[in-house]
Amino acid sequence: MFNRYALLVAGAAIFALDASVALAQDTTTTRARSTRRIPITKEASGEVAAPRVDTVTVYRTDTLMTPGRVDTVTTTTTVTRVDTVVQTVTLPPRQIAGMYFGIAGGTALPYGSIRSVNQPGALGQIQLGYQGLHMPIGIRGDVSLTQYAHDAQYAFLGSRPLFWNANLDAKLGIPIFNHTFGSSVVFSPYVIGGGIYVAYRNLRAKLDTDAGVTGGIPPLNAVIVGSDGTPLSGTDDSYHSNWGWNAGGGLSFHAGRKEMFVEARWVHFNPGSDFSTGWHVPLIFGVNLY
Repeated sequence: MFNRYALLVAGAAIFALDASVALAQDTTTTRARSTRRIPITKEASGEVAAPRVDTVTVYRTDTLMTPGRVDTVTTTTTVTRVDTVVQTVTLPPRQIAGMYFGIAGGTALPYGSIRSVNQPGALGQIQLGYQGLHMPIGIRGDVSLTQYAHDAQYAFLGSRPLFWNANLDAKLGIPIFNHTFGSSVVFSPYVIGGGIYVAYRNLRAKLDTDAGVTGGIPPLNAVIVGSDGTPLSGTDDSYHSNWGWNAGGGLSFHAGRKEMFVEARWVHFNPGSDFSTGWHVPLIFGVNLY
């Protein structure tokens, strides 16, 4: 009987000892924490930020204790983050100026003594010149050809009039509103003027009846302008010429090595002593390459 009670007491003592050992084992588990602060900085505007590496290391140690054996397990976790900021800056195109060559086209209107007896016609032009980017004064030479339409009541006098004019002009840029359309385009109003040489054939003109000149074909007293301004009542396919002057203005849009422009000019000439002043008025759009 005594042995049986002794065995029960010994079993209870062993059970209590195993429970205390297990409890002690569970409290030995610890977790290490990082004490390093992560720096955060703001990059200056327009710079490329250097790669930033944030490393977080977590140490975890698990200790397993069994009678006669100790097991330790360590876990390390590393997190890497790279922040890259790239800012793209678009540079405006480089403006190139100096010598240029170009073409233009449009229409021409007859005024003065050649008005009404000729009708507006198509015009083509080529030009060569020099203009510095920041120089207000430039020079330009151009040659243009216009084929006027003839008025129906004077069509029987011959084929459509052809009108050539060659100009040598000074061009003055007006240095205002240059960057109205942004830094990539140089916008420039300008005035232009100089001397001209004109040559024409089958050009109709009205006699100057206000000066007492009579004749011509009614209702507008029109004739073909002949050599030295001689009035002709019939066809004349030969060219006749005069000197004169021109003046006008335009708007140019310069980007890189190209320039676009619109322009209007008044070309003044006198067909002859029997006629009043004639005006040839081109309205054109053109492109120049530097």
